[in-house]
Amino acid sequence: MKNKIIIKPKLLKGTRDFGPQQMAKRQYVMDTIVSVFKRYGYDTIETPVIEYAETILGTAEEESSKLTYTFADNGGRNIALRYDQTVPTARYVAMNYANLPMPFKRYQISRVWRADKPARGRYREFYQCDVDIIGTESLLAEAEMIKIMDEVYTSLGLKDARIYINSRRLMNSILSSFNIPTPVQPEVIRIIDKCDKLTPTDITAEIVEYMSIDVANELLGIISISGDNDSKIKKLNAYDVSEISIILELAKQWGVQMENIIFSPSLARGLDYYTGVIFEVRIPGVDVGSVCGGGRYDDLCSRFINKKISGVGVAFGFDRTIIAMEERGLLDNTPLSSKVLVTYFDDTTLPYSLDILNTLQQAQINAEIYIEPATLSTQLKYANKKQIPYVVIVGPDEMKTNIVQLRNMETGIQETIPYTALQTYMKNV
Repeated sequence: MKNKIIIKPKLLKGTRDFGPQQMAKRQYVMDTIVSVFKRYGYDTIETPVIEYAETILGTAEEESSKLTYTFADNGGRNIALRYDQTVPTARYVAMNYANLPMPFKRYQISRVWRADKPARGRYREFYQCDVDIIGTESLLAEAEMIKIMDEVYTSLGLKDARIYINSRRLMNSILSSFNIPTPVQPEVIRIIDKCDKLTPTDITAEIVEYMSIDVANELLGIISISGDNDSKIKKLNAYDVSEISIILELAKQWGVQMENIIFSPSLARGLDYYTGVIFEVRIPGVDVGSVCGGGRYDDLCSRFINKKISGVGVAFGFDRTIIAMEERGLLDNTPLSSKVLVTYFDDTTLPYSLDILNTLQQAQINAEIYIEPATLSTQLKYANKKQIPYVVIVGPDEMKTNIVQLRNMETGIQETIPYTALQTYMKNV
């Protein structure tokens, strides 16, 4: 075709395509996470990809506003892509409050977008897996979040996942004891949130804008205390650490692996809407940062409704969790959809092949037929590329004697099986 313009295929930085092998891994992880959510009584919702910008941005001082994609639509409305799923959920609860069971337990797995600088484990478009309890101030809700995080990562084979916890109320109390004004405290907390990324010298250099260097050093000394959870709580007994003690005891009673829960007084979580206990999960030896995080938000719904509706939730970093599992080899043998390929050689044998295919599919065995007549070598190559573990070979001889040849693609072993026994055989391999 003359003058045809060929567009070079390319992707924006921070976005990705996923092929069948990658999607099989992702679907397995997603299904595992959802199975845990459902086991604890959570139901899913879905919110729009785009919202009014004022819904997502809230106050201009929030850190999230710097990373939110905003634009004007054709009607001149200010629109934003969702930065996370917590704020849209708060908007949803405010709009549907009268009809929701309270406490409201929900999960949502959807894409979110951030105008961030792409890096390992950090993308501009990615999935979040959120789980929240809204409409209760009970600390049992925090304990349930810890239990869910522990069970999700145990189910995924990451049994050594470390769950770090702290309290924004405790952190605000510590900052107030140093006479740091309340309006300044969010900025100081955002600096403290960088403790795992910057050196103490760099943290001090940033924080002295708000206090003297002596105060800064004393503050960092307090939030950097070492020891086990009990000793840290005792060292901070001048402040109110009761909710940390209660949550740890509830988690213990619930059967959580307590060696994986770490009380970290320097944990901050940079978002402004957290008001109480906060969480972060990291995988030892996997350099992707936190793989899960969240906390208590007492005032988020009040943006949209004149009512205080407290909630607590966590967001699983889906892509970072995938990276951690791949580094541990936990996704190496993830199967694709088809378990069986039925061959198709010519129109004479096609009815027999289709009958076999139908029998397998009705027995809930994932099976497909090669879609056009081809040589055996061509069809076996197809099965290999699709990682289909078994091929049912049926030609004129097999059709006449009512048998099939079943080839194990991993071992290369081929067996002769009566057609009537194939369904039972495939259910047991």
